[in-house]
Amino acid sequence: MKCNVCEFGCEINEYSRGRCGTYACAGDTIVQDPDMGYMGAYPVSIESIPLLHYYPSGKFLQVFSAGCNFQCSGCVARLLASGKSLPRSSLTPSQVVERALQQKCLGVVSTLNEPAANYYLFRDLAVKAKEIGLLAGCSTNCYFTAEALEELGQFVDFVNIGIKGYSDKSYINCGVPSSAPVFRNISQLFDMGVHVETSVVYSRGNEEEVIKVAETLSDISPTIPVQVMRFIPFGDAPIELEPSIGEAESLCTSLRKHVDYVYLFNSPGTEFLNTYCPECGSLLSDREFHGPMGSRPVKPWISYTCNCGNSVPVKGLTATESFSEAGFIGGYRISRAFGMVHAVLTCLGILDDSRLIETWGKISDTETLMQIHHMIQQPYSYLEFIRLIAEKANVPEKGEELISFIRTRLELVQSLAAENSGHKVYYCMGSPLFALNAGRMENNLVAFSGGVSINKQLQKEGKPGINVSPSFINEHNPDTIFISGFLSRPLDEFYDLCRQYGIEAEAVKQQRVYAIPPSWDFGNPRWILGLMYIADRLYPGNSGIDLKKEADEFYQQFYGMSFEEATPNRSFHRPSSGIWPRLRCTHA
Repeated sequence: MKCNVCEFGCEINEYSRGRCGTYACAGDTIVQDPDMGYMGAYPVSIESIPLLHYYPSGKFLQVFSAGCNFQCSGCVARLLASGKSLPRSSLTPSQVVERALQQKCLGVVSTLNEPAANYYLFRDLAVKAKEIGLLAGCSTNCYFTAEALEELGQFVDFVNIGIKGYSDKSYINCGVPSSAPVFRNISQLFDMGVHVETSVVYSRGNEEEVIKVAETLSDISPTIPVQVMRFIPFGDAPIELEPSIGEAESLCTSLRKHVDYVYLFNSPGTEFLNTYCPECGSLLSDREFHGPMGSRPVKPWISYTCNCGNSVPVKGLTATESFSEAGFIGGYRISRAFGMVHAVLTCLGILDDSRLIETWGKISDTETLMQIHHMIQQPYSYLEFIRLIAEKANVPEKGEELISFIRTRLELVQSLAAENSGHKVYYCMGSPLFALNAGRMENNLVAFSGGVSINKQLQKEGKPGINVSPSFINEHNPDTIFISGFLSRPLDEFYDLCRQYGIEAEAVKQQRVYAIPPSWDFGNPRWILGLMYIADRLYPGNSGIDLKKEADEFYQQFYGMSFEEATPNRSFHRPSSGIWPRLRCTHA
């Protein structure tokens, strides 16, 4: 039988479960795999989905299952999307709705995996939610057939549609023949009164694709928000495809010629997370970076009407109290926690996806995820995280090997710090004005190295950091500045921003600003190399650390490749294979 959910029109029979792998035949009817359920349900702020013009600061219950009809490289939720070897949850739509009521959520939203792969499951959930007055929506690639889309529009209130590009070529890269159904469906949903926001991936070289997307959306309505997702190479994609934050901001400026509301994600410190009046340019809503693909209002968005009289098309009232997720819970941070577990298992020699999923199932409850969130913030407690994962994966001896490697280097840096201390350090992510939170691992690495982290003076909390003023940096006058290895900015852009903001700290004057090598300071056991990098930069010529030798030993022992063979990416679990110039480890 032919599936009519999406444009692929797969044949579903006793031999084929379709491209998604989640459908089956029951007589003369196509049904959802009867074992399919929701694998997780977590309360989140709507801005973590992200949606920015819909019930601002509202609390929704995020759910996800498995499967996808696309095959995109660099997917942030690859194993969820593939649906391979995934355990089936017992969470039914009725149980999800009950949980949403218990958590006092405004509605439910399906994310992380593609709802087209769980169409009948999601339809059941949305219908049940709406019957009791809850809102229902999803993040989707929107490759539905016209018939399925007509039905979908009857039971969803809001959608965030991920657009791969304008041309067919951009979709062929995801194993999809054409972009036309997506734009057709966006127009239809908008006409049906569904709240529509869009996100489009920007990788270096596809600027014209993104501009054409904006032009096409403008023909439907220039009021449809466009969220630009700066490409981050989480998979095997080369890091050269990652545009700088400055390049992404320049593109966003161009997009404002076509659509009224343009937002930039994966770019800490950018002003393009804010809402500005398209008529007079006044600031209407001030937001800051809040983890991968997320944002958070700095203060409640009280009025959707500008002083000039122009009204912003926002649906729903702003929540009186903004909800903030804890630890790894909610939004795309779940995929980051998954990546951290994957990273440890990779170093333990476990490369089988089924073993990864099995281990994840043992630690993915809310309580354990919160414990892990605390474990990974300090060097020695991280060793307990390794031990936990190794025990759950039934390879405790492998865990002790990794722990022993790290502990030996910790003792080396500890002895070095005992003889050298007092060096003031500032740690930021992406922008000189986005400071990493005081309690994060990166700042604790600085303290462990004998440095004095000025970030420890910050009392505010956020994920993973907060915006600060130039005066904060100037007053504390750090001797050295480190830029996160997760979401960074080229040094030339960084120094330009320092001049623009009037940052005159000693670190800037002496050009002691260093970009940590990708994924060396957070998210995976390579942080031990980041710790040695930090110590070597704080005490140049006195550290006695041969960073090249240490990196090669780590990569050989835990990745089975030399450091020279490794290609940098932003993935937590391992670097890609390729040629990475050795100087990348010693020069910012």
